[in-house]
Formats: sequence, structure tokens, C-alpha cells
Amino acid sequence: MRSYISQPKGSMSCGAYSIAYYLWQTGKAQCINDRTFVADIYKKIQVGSNNIGIHEAYSNPEKMSKELSDNWNSHSYVCILSDSPLRKLAKGLNISGVDINVLDNVKSCVNKYAIILCSSEKSARALHYILIKYEDNTFKMLNSSAIYGNGIDNVVWENFIIESNGKLKLERDTPYIYTDAGILIE
Repeated sequence: MRSYISQPKGSMSCGAYSIAYYLWQTGKAQCINDRTFVADIYKKIQVGSNNIGIHEAYSNPEKMSKELSDNWNSHSYVCILSDSPLRKLAKGLNISGVDINVLDNVKSCVNKYAIILCSSEKSARALHYILIKYEDNTFKMLNSSAIYGNGIDNVVWENFIIESNGKLKLERDTPYIYTDAGILIE
């Protein structure tokens, strides 16, 4: 199983890493595990200045979708369910999204890959992007912040489920809560 580099601790580049993982996994980009490649993507997808209190270094899902669609021939679009806790945030950033359940589309094989948007147990505004797929009747993720205590980069596909409260459950502890929002990739 191929492993990938993880985002540096303290970095807010999880959106760029999620895009890079998708491109590396599908063979659309050849510079695998190249941090400069990821940094170049990250520069293009940051939220930037805003009036709603979101750190400008966070990744913007609409810019991520545009990066995939325009530069990598991977049509994608932002999805946000009407009851998502991020609906107000998306409106404040002028992000439009379709009312489609990302997990249902991936599970039913309408889309092979998606990037889900999660918040943290500690803060609803601590956003995190994770590349997912559904394979062998199981959701799997590549989590860019997965440095496993030994300091070695080894981001690999991990099985996960989403509990009724939205918390992502893996074989290890994770603070992430699915927000009913993400990016579907065709």
C-alpha cells in the first residue's frame, strides 16, 4: 500500500494535501510526495481576507473545486446539506453549494472520491479536509494530519465510520466531526 506525506503540524494546508492525494492516487500528477507541489496548490485555494472571522489561511472549498475542475480535468462541486452547521459560514464566504449528500454519492458509487469537510470536537471553526472513497463496503480516508506518534510520514487509507453524532470513528482516536459538507469529484 502506497503511503503519502502528511501536512506539517500546525499547518492549515489540509485542503491542498487532500487535492494532492487525489491527484497522486489517480495518477493525474506525477510529483508524488512533493511538498513544493502541495504548497503551490495551497497558495491558490486559501480563503484570504474575510469579515466573518475565519482564518485567511484556511482552504476555501469553492477554490478547491475550481482548482480540480480548471487545472486537473476533474470536474468537482461543493455540496452542503441544508441542515449543515457550515451553511451560515458558507453564506458568509459567498460559497454556493448543491444540496447533495456527499457520503451517499460516494457509497452508491456515483462518485469514487470526495473531500469531506470536518470540524473539531474542540472548535466548530477548526475546519479540516479529508479525501475519502468507498471500497469493499467500507468508507476509507486519507487524513493529511495522520502522523502516528513516530514522526514518520505514513498517510495511508484507513477505514472509518461516521457515528450518529457525526464523529469520525477509526481504529485510533480522532477529534473530527463530519459537517454534512464536502466536495464531490467526478
